[in-house]
Amino acid sequence: CTEEDDTELVSKSLKVLNKFLVYQADYMAPHCEEVVTKIVRAKCPMQHADSESLYQLLVMVYKTEAILNLLVPMLQHETYPVLLSVINLLYSTLKQNTPESQSKLESRLPALCAAVCPQCSHVETNVRKQSIFCLVELLLIFGTERVDTMLDSLTVSQKKLVYLYYNRHQRNVR
Repeated sequence: CTEEDDTELVSKSLKVLNKFLVYQADYMAPHCEEVVTKIVRAKCPMQHADSESLYQLLVMVYKTEAILNLLVPMLQHETYPVLLSVINLLYSTLKQNTPESQSKLESRLPALCAAVCPQCSHVETNVRKQSIFCLVELLLIFGTERVDTMLDSLTVSQKKLVYLYYNRHQRNVR
């Protein structure tokens, strides 16, 4: 139902899916691919807070590795607006990084950077902005020494923007 044109039906479907994830997480665990795909392809303009909480819930229910296995190919092949949902879910996944998930994330780091960097030149402003924020999160998680060489495909101004946000975050943490 999440890909129907009836936004009211899609909205209700997402709410039901959300309830299943909250109250039946064990039942939903084996259905990562279907659930993630249905949510990112939903044809319903969710409020930012609603989508953010749903993405956080996905990260809690499903393992980082499973989500990344789905998102990396989607970053390379999806178009707007699904692409924006994919990037938003990636951002939530990165924000909820844990020591346990870090090694899985690190093994996907080159593929992630290769998939996210081109999105920094996307025609849609929100896609570009969220892509920049994903790269900043990767810098925060792995450090400049590990990530910087993977950002070589960015333009000079894109790279400056990434480091502007990175440095701003570093100053705010102190």
